[in-house]
Amino acid sequence: METDYLNAMGVGAGFDTKKIVTTLVAADKASKQSAIDRRTTAVDASISGMAQLKSSLQTLQTAFQKVDDKRDFNFSALSNSAPEQVYANFDASTSVPGTYKVNVSQLAQNDVIKTSSYSSKTADQNSSVAASVTIQVGSGTVETVTLASGSATLNDLVTGINALTADVTARVVETSIGVYRVVVEGPQGASNSLTITDAVFGLATSSNKIQTAQDSTVSVNGLSVSRSTNEVDDLVPGLKLDLMAITTADVVLSVSRDTSVAKAAITNLVTAYNAFEGIIKGLTGIGGDLKADSSIRAIREKVKDYLTVDSSTPGTSMASFNDIGITLQKDGLFKVDSAALGAALTTYYDDITLMFSANTNDQSSYGTDSRGLAGDIVNQITGYLAYDGIVVTRDAGYLVTKASLATEQTALDKKMAGVEERYTKQFSTMSKIMDEMKSTQKYLESQLDNLPFTSKNN
Repeated sequence: METDYLNAMGVGAGFDTKKIVTTLVAADKASKQSAIDRRTTAVDASISGMAQLKSSLQTLQTAFQKVDDKRDFNFSALSNSAPEQVYANFDASTSVPGTYKVNVSQLAQNDVIKTSSYSSKTADQNSSVAASVTIQVGSGTVETVTLASGSATLNDLVTGINALTADVTARVVETSIGVYRVVVEGPQGASNSLTITDAVFGLATSSNKIQTAQDSTVSVNGLSVSRSTNEVDDLVPGLKLDLMAITTADVVLSVSRDTSVAKAAITNLVTAYNAFEGIIKGLTGIGGDLKADSSIRAIREKVKDYLTVDSSTPGTSMASFNDIGITLQKDGLFKVDSAALGAALTTYYDDITLMFSANTNDQSSYGTDSRGLAGDIVNQITGYLAYDGIVVTRDAGYLVTKASLATEQTALDKKMAGVEERYTKQFSTMSKIMDEMKSTQKYLESQLDNLPFTSKNN
């Protein structure tokens, strides 16, 4: 509710001075305020538009990053005819399609040596005399377990062996009720046999060796190799073989190319592009928040160019979207012919890998080497989103403009407050003058009424 402060102070002139001042101030402020409001609305829309553009570019870049490296196309599937005999840990990203016949003729094992049997784990077994046991793994360093007098027990022996730096373990086993032995084990492999000297517990007795260290022997497609363990990861790319048992027939491992994963990834990036096209078209079209920015319109055209021309690293038969069944429609969106894409991947997988990735991995964003269709788009978007790229610099410019408008608004409000104060003083003075004039008028009227020979005195 407006308050007429001049009338409230008893200096009113019979009119609403507060309303007059407010109206005059609003009139003075109107054109400048309108300009600030119009520019603020525009810059807020631009900032919102840039946020949408940035998000859509990041989504598009993520989709193309899934197929911008050669390794991204190493989509494979594995079948194993006897996983209980040879278990295969499968890395689809590094595997190579093929059929591998695996035959295991010998499993790797370690030396296992037992002590003599005893009726106690905690009793001293050397008549309170200190004892020592030395252990050497293969040609490694000889290490010594020293047991103090009165401490030549099975438990102390186990503690001492397990404290060595050598890859040797020991444990107490109750072989029957009240009968105990210590079992000592070394690492797998023929070169890791244990050499032990022991005059107390029987570890140096040959008859106490219950298993002898040996290498595994396995053949893959007729090539026989020996390894020190039962985990073999250097024979078949992408496969780590765990040898579980000696085989009597070939275990067949088949690595096949899984084109469905590549197909899904390519279809997904088309979906991402169509979403991007819809957003940027709306932003730069008639009535769009960024319709006046030619640089943003150029982003749209540049990205589309990559998808409508041959890849920078074309394959022999496959070079572009159109070749693999992806066509541009009249509305500016791409459409995937699922059957055509699947057939192209089946027949021209290597071509398509080259087309998208340039057969490279982890290319730097620096340099001018071709990166393939996906790699080139990823690199282009990286440039747009960089600290000195068009998206970031435009956004920063809009934020500077918004801050400037806030400063203008503050200055205008301050100026108008001064104008209001000036108008208020002027109308206060005028009101006082009018008040005095009214008082004079009443006085003169009173005097005139009291003069003789007036109409009232006739």
